[in-house]
Amino acid sequence: MRGRLFAVTVGLWLAAGAAGAQELSPSLEFGARWWVSTGSTSRSHNASGIDPTLGNPTSTLAYTNLDTNAGELFARKRIGERWFVKGNLGLGQVNTGKLTDQDFFFSGSGVPLMTQTVTATDGKLNYASIDLGREMGKAGVATFSLFAGYQYWNEKIDGRGFSDSFGAASVPPSVLVISNNLTWQSLRLGGDMRLVRGRQRVVVDVALVPYAKYRNEDSHFLRQDPNDLGPAPNVIANGHGWGVQAEAEWRIAVPQVNGLELGVGYRYWHLESQTGDQSQAGFSFPITELWSERHGFTLSLNKTW
Repeated sequence: MRGRLFAVTVGLWLAAGAAGAQELSPSLEFGARWWVSTGSTSRSHNASGIDPTLGNPTSTLAYTNLDTNAGELFARKRIGERWFVKGNLGLGQVNTGKLTDQDFFFSGSGVPLMTQTVTATDGKLNYASIDLGREMGKAGVATFSLFAGYQYWNEKIDGRGFSDSFGAASVPPSVLVISNNLTWQSLRLGGDMRLVRGRQRVVVDVALVPYAKYRNEDSHFLRQDPNDLGPAPNVIANGHGWGVQAEAEWRIAVPQVNGLELGVGYRYWHLESQTGDQSQAGFSFPITELWSERHGFTLSLNKTW
């Protein structure tokens, strides 16, 4: 009895949604989105093969609490009956954050030691993506699609001043100490679901990133002496990895304007690598880990035709 009641309820819900629904796949969507997010990036390398007094990892740089506001434009265009192209372009400001730099080594007695410095950060975020997809099928008020595409994701973080946790050194926050410029270029393979019921639309987008190439440039501005790290950027790493990305958005049509929708949602990005090489001062070391993560709430306004 309960199973029949559930089936009837779902059937009535779908029928009601279909009766008063917006079009499942509009010919064109265009809009603007605000993304309030926080992010982290961590990198470590192993130089113990050159100097056995160094640990593995030798150094870890962790950028955390990178709170960011970003604005973006996005669009989706249907091509024929089933194909579509979609993409976005975003720019943002990293307002706050913290860099923790840890170096690991061994004392003369073989006891492992660690030094740590902490730096305040801010910076820039920019990103863009383009996907080509095809609708694979419909079920009631839902449409399911597959897509493949490319994403560019860059974050440039500036660190100003630092304090040594052991009290050995301190630089005021007015001094630009380091800049980190990390760029990921990724291949995306994923699917999306678009569900419409009455004035409401739900869009879910999930992508696997099977291949992501990165370039990471560090500029240590206080270590540009030719006998130290040399001219900035003076620490450069290249490699490749993988990741996952997902976002979901709930939209509601504005009744006074045909095709206008307001939306709220959540977005999550994660890319990582355990391969790569870091070059500095004429030496090359293997990267042991590098990863980037960003997630947060979105607010959008878009028009459909």
